[in-house]
Amino acid sequence: MSKLRFRHIYRMFEHIRPLLSHSIALDESLKSRRALIIASHPMDEVIGCAGAAIKLSENGGHVEILYCTNEGEDKMKQSEAASAVLGSKKNHFLQFNPRSLNGNKRFDETLSSVIKRVKPNVVFLPFWLEPHTDHAAISKSLIKINAASKLNFMVYAYGLNLPILPNAVVDISGVWDKKVQAVESYRKNPPPAKNYLSMVRDLNSYWGERKRSGMQFAEPFFKTSAQEYIALGRKIFR
Repeated sequence: MSKLRFRHIYRMFEHIRPLLSHSIALDESLKSRRALIIASHPMDEVIGCAGAAIKLSENGGHVEILYCTNEGEDKMKQSEAASAVLGSKKNHFLQFNPRSLNGNKRFDETLSSVIKRVKPNVVFLPFWLEPHTDHAAISKSLIKINAASKLNFMVYAYGLNLPILPNAVVDISGVWDKKVQAVESYRKNPPPAKNYLSMVRDLNSYWGERKRSGMQFAEPFFKTSAQEYIALGRKIFR
């Protein structure tokens, strides 16, 4: 398994390089867009893209969140509190069991149905090489969905367990307090085992300063069209 994953990582570097540059773009296009955030598990959305979602919703955009797995009633209530901070207009709770998404035909069909209903022009999701099977399953599912109906949206892939090589960052300095509020929504009944707020603070402050001296916080993304993103996955996992 480890040899297989290393092979995928080598392929990623080979195929992702043309889409990267020394100067990472500052993305300011998230205005008046229709966005779907896909979270394998509750809390993925606040770690990966809460700031960008808040900025989008505050700038006239439409945000909906798709939670793929069920982790209990308490976690659902926490996700509803967090999604309100993100400005979500509608939450979709699929209720699949954790670690059941990969190769799950019913999940593929349900995800396709939600995408067709929401009609997003922006989709946030975990990056291809996320080590958790539920995270990677979302990207793999897009290949199957695309075979039946060509997908037409911009992908903003975020990292969770594995840092990504971004080609775009979103300045979230002005909405950082709200991102903290969203993360804190998950620090109750019971609190998480890890200090996720500390983790995202360190990560987002790094990318802010990395982009421009004095920028307090930024979220990193691998941004590309759905077709380019799917083509990349086919090359990596061929």
